[in-house]
Amino acid sequence: MSKEEFEFIGKKIYDHRHELARLFSENIPKYTSEHFEKFKMPEAEYLKYRSQLIGYFGEALYKNQEEAYRSVGNWAREVANQTVRYGVSLTVALRIISLFRLVIWEIFTDELEQNRISSNTMVKITEIFDKLIDSIFRITGEVHEKHNIERVKSAFTELKELSVPVVPISPGIAVLPVIGSIDNDRAKMIMQVSINESIRLKLKYFIMDLSGVSIIDSFVANSLFQIVNTLKLIGVEIIITGIRPAIAQTITRIGLDFNITKICSSLEKALSDLGFKQVSTL
Repeated sequence: MSKEEFEFIGKKIYDHRHELARLFSENIPKYTSEHFEKFKMPEAEYLKYRSQLIGYFGEALYKNQEEAYRSVGNWAREVANQTVRYGVSLTVALRIISLFRLVIWEIFTDELEQNRISSNTMVKITEIFDKLIDSIFRITGEVHEKHNIERVKSAFTELKELSVPVVPISPGIAVLPVIGSIDNDRAKMIMQVSINESIRLKLKYFIMDLSGVSIIDSFVANSLFQIVNTLKLIGVEIIITGIRPAIAQTITRIGLDFNITKICSSLEKALSDLGFKQVSTL
């Protein structure tokens, strides 16, 4: 194995990177029905990325390998983000990347048949390329995992926001009907949405109806108390309705003073006190 052999095959790969990229693209349908064209990625774009990677493979054989790894790492992150953008799944992306080995083998086979490189050199070169491709697999997986985690978080946030619906009744008045159990996360969401919507809707009265909540713990009770104080500080009068006996016991047990706000037995009573009347229709 000699430096000259490495440089010879490396420069040959680099010099023919554009032709090899096209060869790679033409051969993909032989191995998989999934390809970037199917996901509407422009041909010029994926050919550019493929020729870049093949060029980095070539440079890794006769230039500084650390630099080559950095270049391949940057390439992998950029391309992985593009696969996310075009909706290419992680499985499909990794399957396509793995096919680069086949393109490189096309060159090896030709050079071996003509005795331009030794079998020992071929093995060493394969080890280098395998490490580069493994690093691409790892980075691509990390990018897709991060994207999936962000999607789950976003969906969870949207779901939590849907569980805190602020309903405008009339100008300056809105109702928040809280239904189901309230954990710490939902309590924080109730506080955030209550404040944001009170400001956005320019509320004077904010009615929080707890008739759909059977029980709360001390942390949630404290959170509700903080919501009352915060809304008062921004000039919003909060009215709490529908407090069940179990919730009242929790509030009393931990010593919270809800006398600072108005409490009504029901939503209907609160609306009536604000001047709303039921109109019968004949």
